[in-house]
Amino acid sequence: MSIVSNLLSVPAFLLFQAAWLVHSLRRPLLLVSALCLLTNPHAALRKLKLVQLTFTYLLFCKDKKWKMPNSDPASFFPEELGGKAPHGATGGSRFREKTLILIRHGESTWNDSFNAGDRSKAVFVLFFIPNLIYALATELYFFVSGKDSESWFFDSALSGKGVGQSEGLRRYLKKEKKRLGSTGNAREERAVKLLLALGEESSPSSHVVSSNLRRAISTAAIGLADRFAATTRRGEEKDPITLIPSLQEISRNPDALTILPPRGVAHPTWCDDCIDGLPSGAFTKLVDTRYHAGNKTLDSNGLIRLEQFCAAVFDSSKLPRDVVIAAGHSLFYRSIFQVYLPRGYEHISKKKKLVNGGTVMVTLREATTAGGRKEYMIDPRSVTVVYGGFGKHTKG
Repeated sequence: MSIVSNLLSVPAFLLFQAAWLVHSLRRPLLLVSALCLLTNPHAALRKLKLVQLTFTYLLFCKDKKWKMPNSDPASFFPEELGGKAPHGATGGSRFREKTLILIRHGESTWNDSFNAGDRSKAVFVLFFIPNLIYALATELYFFVSGKDSESWFFDSALSGKGVGQSEGLRRYLKKEKKRLGSTGNAREERAVKLLLALGEESSPSSHVVSSNLRRAISTAAIGLADRFAATTRRGEEKDPITLIPSLQEISRNPDALTILPPRGVAHPTWCDDCIDGLPSGAFTKLVDTRYHAGNKTLDSNGLIRLEQFCAAVFDSSKLPRDVVIAAGHSLFYRSIFQVYLPRGYEHISKKKKLVNGGTVMVTLREATTAGGRKEYMIDPRSVTVVYGGFGKHTKG
């Protein structure tokens, strides 16, 4: 019992030491901050703007204030399309479908600081304060060095573990490429071919899109690096990562706010300019920001952006190809399954998050009713786990 008490006292002791350190260094820190403001006012003011945005969204963001729609998406589609509409009830509707492959980003620096992940609770608690001190010191370094496009907390980048998870997807696709034709699973093999753009390198049948958050963009660039190495030739941008703002994560936390200015240049994070197989400087050219309009608005919410994302998938002026590969986030993806899978259909995706680096393929259907209203449904028969999985039920 005394050993347990001693262990539990360690975080409190470290917290006391951290508070004492901050108190002792307050004057030097204020002096350094003042010098940064004077020597690089643009970067310092932009950092202060991020702090202001953080508290604004924490206080006023309505991202999670939405309710599940009353209507069952299956009621708008006939049985042959995976729905439950009575025979003849959808006679005036028009239907379209697209293949959607969802990839969850790797672990971020925010996750590393505030989520236990696969660490035991005891280890997480024991090292929480030291990890937080390291994170704060890193954030301070970004501030004093004028790195206004970098942050540990705001629009957090991939952690070292997150890079490994993204590389895990890449390794899996390489392995499965060698097994094509021998697995006996036609849908999984189709997903691998689409993810790598095999046989269609000069004119892919799929778009790669991402949320406007750095960890998702990096995951797409690393996990699909072999695809981009094959489809990008002589500096031509035939196969970009297109940012779709509606994919922004459903959260009020600062890690869910984008640091990238509207239609700005996507600067590489620490892991983006050294991706094996891609030339130095390729990352910035790879990211298409033409549709990036900045952060989600304060009056937006998760349901609004789910509907906007589905509309974007079927918008032929933006994404004309039949397949969309999307790099995004756990709460957004869990919500998309909860909202667009039929109400009576039980599936683990409605309850558990897609794991970091996890990849799943579905068929997304669109119904345009006689009145012109758009309705969407994920065909329950189409859900195929390609890599990773949901919760502890993983593959690969």
